[in-house]
Order: sequence, then structure tokens, then C-alpha cells
Amino acid sequence: MVKPKIKFFPALLVGLFLIFWVLLLSGNILWTSNQPPLMIIDDMDTQSKATPQEQSNFFPDGGTVRPPVEGTVPRDGALYTVESPEEAETANVNNVPVTEFVLARGKNRFNTFCSPCHAKNAEGNGLVVARGFTPPPSLLRPETKAMSDGRLYHVISHGQNIMPSYADKLTPVDRWAVVHYLRTLQGIEPGSAATRTTVAAAPVDQAQSTDNTATTENR
Repeated sequence: MVKPKIKFFPALLVGLFLIFWVLLLSGNILWTSNQPPLMIIDDMDTQSKATPQEQSNFFPDGGTVRPPVEGTVPRDGALYTVESPEEAETANVNNVPVTEFVLARGKNRFNTFCSPCHAKNAEGNGLVVARGFTPPPSLLRPETKAMSDGRLYHVISHGQNIMPSYADKLTPVDRWAVVHYLRTLQGIEPGSAATRTTVAAAPVDQAQSTDNTATTENR
């Protein structure tokens, strides 16, 4: 019985054809084309999805970002239950040690979450202010310097006026780290006795007092 012979050149062409399509569909990085690879199923790239801050016609409030379910906390987080600044004076105690790492972490979190409004120098002239947002009070003013760590932690955790709570974005340790770092911007030694109790603010001139009062009411 004579075995059928496989013709060499047709087999070679078929092999080259298959290799070509494998390389074409894989988008081989050695190719010099700037075009994206051919995709048979591209739904993972072109799927319908909402982008951050995009308007939505699905939810009644018109926003895509949904608020956390009431009573829920992020992983490694804790529910913040203090309601008043007065209660915060005794309920919030900063036990996070002042170390180089903690201050670096506080700087990182402050520049990420606080600086858009308060600016990296804490003077209240952040990027959103340059775009028309109501400027917050300077965190370097005597009234803020006079606040205890516990009260500053309360403002971060509970929110104040138009400033929302950041308890769902910053862990308790990160919030204390931000307080420590803010003290360095204020020229106050973090963790010192001066940061443990809110005291009467140093007097300010009439013009500055008027500006701060108007800003606080807007904030």
C-alpha cells in the first residue's frame, strides 16, 4: 500500500498562514505598528460603564458615584460616633506615635485628600479654589492652631459646614497622622502638651477677624 505524500510547499504555506494570524491576533510587541491589535471580542475595552464624576440618567440625583450605605465602614475602618466638638475633646485621644513614617504618611494623605481645598501649605488656596470653589479658612490661623488634636480629628471624621466627613476615605490611624502632619505646617510640635486641649485663640486684628468670620460662614 502506497502512503500518500504530503506536499511540502502547500503545507508550508498553511503553516505560515496560521503563524501570521496567531501573531496578528496576539498583537506581538515586536511589531512596529502603533495600531491596537485586532480583537474579535472587544467588549472588555468598549463596555458601557460610568466614569468618575460622570452624570447619570439612571439615579434620581443625577450622579454616578453612590454614597456608602448608612452604617457601613471601609475595611479596617471604624464607625465614628462622636457628634459634637465638645464631646470630641475627651473622646478623641491621639495615641499614634510621632515618627518619621507617621509624618510622611500624614503628608501623603494631606496632599491627597486635603490639599485640593486647603492647599499643600494649608493656607486655603487649593486648586479647587482657583476654579471658583469657596475658599476654606486657613489652617494656619490662630483659631485652628488653638484646637486640640481631638477636635481637629473630629472635623476630619465628622465634617464641618460644607466640608464632608472623610471617615469613609481615611482610616483612623491615617486621620491622626494627618493631624500630626498639620501640626508641623502650623509650626507646633506634634504630640506636645499644647495639642491636647483646645484653648482660646490668640487675638487677631479686626480685618483678619472679619475675613475669617466671613470665610467660616461660607465654609
